[in-house]
Amino acid sequence: MAGERVRGGLRWTARVAAALALWAALATAAHGLEPPPRHVVQPGDTLAALAERYASTVPAIVAANRLADPDRIAVGQTLVIPPAYMPLVPIEARPGDTWETLARQHGLSADALRQLNAAAPGERLWVGQDLFVPASPEAASPALPPGPLLAIEAVPPAPRQGQTVLVRLHAREPLSLTVRWGERDVPLLPADPGPTAPADGVAAYWGLAAVPVLAPPGVQHLEVRWQSQTESGALRWPLAVADGGYPTFHIVLPPGKGDLLEPTLVRKEAEKVNAVWNGPITERAWTGRFRRPIADQFPTSAPFGQKRSYNGGPVNSFHAGQDFSAPGGTPVTAPARGTVVLAEPLIVRGNAVIVDHGLGVLTGYWHLSEIAVAVGQTVQPGDLIGLVGTTGLSTGNHLHWELRVRGVPVDPMQWLVQSFP
Repeated sequence: MAGERVRGGLRWTARVAAALALWAALATAAHGLEPPPRHVVQPGDTLAALAERYASTVPAIVAANRLADPDRIAVGQTLVIPPAYMPLVPIEARPGDTWETLARQHGLSADALRQLNAAAPGERLWVGQDLFVPASPEAASPALPPGPLLAIEAVPPAPRQGQTVLVRLHAREPLSLTVRWGERDVPLLPADPGPTAPADGVAAYWGLAAVPVLAPPGVQHLEVRWQSQTESGALRWPLAVADGGYPTFHIVLPPGKGDLLEPTLVRKEAEKVNAVWNGPITERAWTGRFRRPIADQFPTSAPFGQKRSYNGGPVNSFHAGQDFSAPGGTPVTAPARGTVVLAEPLIVRGNAVIVDHGLGVLTGYWHLSEIAVAVGQTVQPGDLIGLVGTTGLSTGNHLHWELRVRGVPVDPMQWLVQSFP
């Protein structure tokens, strides 16, 4: 297994990533929790290939199975393959242990701990029983090889197509770090290590990665490179991207509106808007969760991500924003602090506004009847941006709200319920 030999031999101990806090919260609910897959080793299997297949890492597999030598696995051997974001360590039940006492020690419910270990409801624990538990959150993750990086956390840990991923990294010393997701870099900022940081961590960083709606489901990787004062290294951190489940809609435009789909007009306007989406990266302006840009009583009329065909044409696009049905003249307000970088009438998008919130995060507002801001203006959460309308390529009064991270359209509704960071 070339390239998988661990420097200095095995020193795996009971450790866990900062992602334990998120995992514990998910597992406590004890609904839909699946035990980690068991894999029977076949001829030609390697730990690297198994890690790629199951969105795990070689160190995580080694730690969970207490492998004496990661270069030697036997055909017919059964391995537990924990996901990278759910590092597990094996323990042995001791006298006095119960499902309830062990679950409390590891931040789970008793039902979740049973499910994690594929135990039947009501099954009793016996002394000497082999179990898997999340490792202690006070040290480095067993999903990472030895080195200055102690933990990598992705929230959500298994994102859907079209979601924003908050990436956190913890290190035992300040590092020069670069992270790349697909074709785009993930700019990093220093962060407060927080309560879930490893005990020996002194440096923390965070950044945002965007999962494209059309990204293929399956295992993809964050490419991480680091440089300390004395050494450098690189690794690939797996993320299991789930299908977004977006439906297909066939839209019929009223007479006269279809002319707005003329390819030259669409292309020129897209080039103009894309230049704004992909403009210079500015300092972060927002804090906390975003606000809804329109009052709660106005329902979603077309969700983010739905695939679209216009007037019987091919299905070759998707809805890059969230549409809210509302009467013309309804106020549209800023969801977070930012600077207006576009405010003008466009042919397809109608009266349009784009706000830059910093770090490559921008929001767009289309089809307005009136624009209430000007380029260069700073807006605060709740400030008026414009009024709902049906200008441009629109079949009726509504607000199209769009959010992009470094030019990639993502689900804006996620930003209403999750803080970044």
